Amino acid sequence: MQLRRSPEFANLSVVEMDRLLASVQIKEFHRGQVLFDQGDPRNYYYYILSGIVKTFHWSEDGDEQLYLYVRPHKGFPYIGLFEDQLYSYTAQTMTKVRLAVFPIEVYEKAVRSSPAMGIAVIKEMSRIIQSEEAQLRSMVTTSAKSRVWNAIWYIGQQIGEPKDDGTTLIPYPITLIELSKISGTTRETTSQMVAELVGEKRILYNRKFFLILENG
Repeated sequence: MQLRRSPEFANLSVVEMDRLLASVQIKEFHRGQVLFDQGDPRNYYYYILSGIVKTFHWSEDGDEQLYLYVRPHKGFPYIGLFEDQLYSYTAQTMTKVRLAVFPIEVYEKAVRSSPAMGIAVIKEMSRIIQSEEAQLRSMVTTSAKSRVWNAIWYIGQQIGEPKDDGTTLIPYPITLIELSKISGTTRETTSQMVAELVGEKRILYNRKFFLILENG
């Protein structure tokens, strides 16, 4: 099974891996489906076999506040591991996805049983915190163009594919509405700023796909 070759589980013993696999369910979801809502009981751990998932908070005003994009061969949630009884954010599919789904108590037991896996989890949590801090810093500007550019760059860092020519392709469709939520601008302003960035040859945008031409 693909999971046996995954870095996430590479340090588990055969016995530990067999125990984990005995509990796994492989599920597929269409684009736009909610896997869990903020405040739902935290019952499962998800590992992405294919596709992209976005996770975000709901603010008190009912607005989305982006937390993280999760790419293939990554898992979630890490925040609240061993402690929280409820999910602290919402997870929604951005594409068709295929997931390995584990009962959270089984996954947590596996982490406890493997010091190397525990270290990997700590490193992943550190990466998530750094990513969130970088996003917050990038959005602290009054310039709409800077916020839109920073949002595109942030997405590129999360799920982009670097090319040999130095460009970065975001190989998943990003709508202007999605981008406006991340950048904190209106859809109309986002559209105008994207057009200006295209005109400045900093990005290409075609059929909802971004190609980042500029390195930061």
